[in-house]
Amino acid sequence: MWARDRGELKMGTYTELTIADYPLISSKSAVIPEVMTIFRETDRHVFTRRVAERNRLVWGTHDDPNDGKMETVFEYSCDTRMVIDRLNVMGFTLRRVREDFEACRRAELDEYGWRAEEGYDSTWAAESANFLKGLTLDMYTGALAKVISEGLRRDHFGQNLKEGLDPVVKHILGDGEDYLLGFFCSDVRLLLRLACEVVSAQSHVVQDITELVHAGYYGEQYAVCDDAIRALTEGHPENAPRIVLTEGSTDAAILKKALALLYPHLSEYYVFFDFDFSRFPGGVGHLVSIVKAFAAAGIANRIIAVFDNDTAAREARRALESVSLPPNIAVQAYPELDFLRAYPTLGPGGLMSLDVNGLAASIELYLGEDVLRDGPNTLTPVQWKGYSEALRKYQGEVMDKAKLHAKYQDKVARCTSDPELLKITDWSGLSAILQMIFRAFE
Repeated sequence: MWARDRGELKMGTYTELTIADYPLISSKSAVIPEVMTIFRETDRHVFTRRVAERNRLVWGTHDDPNDGKMETVFEYSCDTRMVIDRLNVMGFTLRRVREDFEACRRAELDEYGWRAEEGYDSTWAAESANFLKGLTLDMYTGALAKVISEGLRRDHFGQNLKEGLDPVVKHILGDGEDYLLGFFCSDVRLLLRLACEVVSAQSHVVQDITELVHAGYYGEQYAVCDDAIRALTEGHPENAPRIVLTEGSTDAAILKKALALLYPHLSEYYVFFDFDFSRFPGGVGHLVSIVKAFAAAGIANRIIAVFDNDTAAREARRALESVSLPPNIAVQAYPELDFLRAYPTLGPGGLMSLDVNGLAASIELYLGEDVLRDGPNTLTPVQWKGYSEALRKYQGEVMDKAKLHAKYQDKVARCTSDPELLKITDWSGLSAILQMIFRAFE
């Protein structure tokens, strides 16, 4: 017999969010929408398992471990390393964890101080205040790691807290009416982000909704994740996809395919401005106009405007220097690459190697050496074409763009068919751009 029986939970069925098999977050009759933002419907899994194989930290020990009874499981699961990436993308970084923890801890400390001064449970309030004064995030992190690794639980199964436990561990396992696991934060995803940091990156984060489905709270085909995200998107931009603006449709198409190949677990967290659908003209000047329009319209989504790393983009971006952009709009340029510091260029003086960072680095120069090479020892050169009086710099453009695009499409097709090829093809340039986009709001 289980400590938690399905029949007993019919009037109030629970679902658990576990990390490395530890039950971190429990909710009744429904998932917590904020938690579901770390998943996508592609993370949904339906399979069968023996009832005796249920998580023992949730259900206790089955009387008969050899019980052959089977059940259908409904869950959302994802590798911890991918959850970390997704939380970082949404803005739940370790830096934010620390800042939010301190802000909430100080607010709680002020509350205890007020209670003690007013005489409300003054002894308890004073003791709690003294504990909080000495509590640091590092202390909490160490204690949380111990709680998870040793599978320490609250008093769910009639077990008293062990004698001699670390005070911070006791704090985590205490009642904690206002803060889950005694962690001071304004969003449950900050606790999840910290928990991900103290377990193996190869472990799994799982939202098991099996009981909710069997109890009738969700249908077997119901898109629980999509519904939760849809409900949240209306209320807060952190839950909505980030919009990436590029200089044109070619850049957007290239980056979109690279994102799907290199970071598939993050692909649904970004949308790229569709120039073809909107029939909006491309070009660096139009990108500046879009940024200004989005800023004026008060668009709530997080927006990343990505410019080429060339002279034309540097000159155009000067028009944004006098614009006070809201904090949800980030303006970036393709990052400089060491590979481009001595790149073949063609000008009046003939062929010579120069640093083309900031002068001629359009998206094509980020497609990889395997795309740019036109023979074993020959790179497709940049040709100097114009001169900016404002910046006193030349503008360059790589030659044979159509050929480079075709070679890139071929590389994408090959790597899509055989992902092992990703290990031996050059994606360093596009990965650098995507990493810059991921960090745009850090």
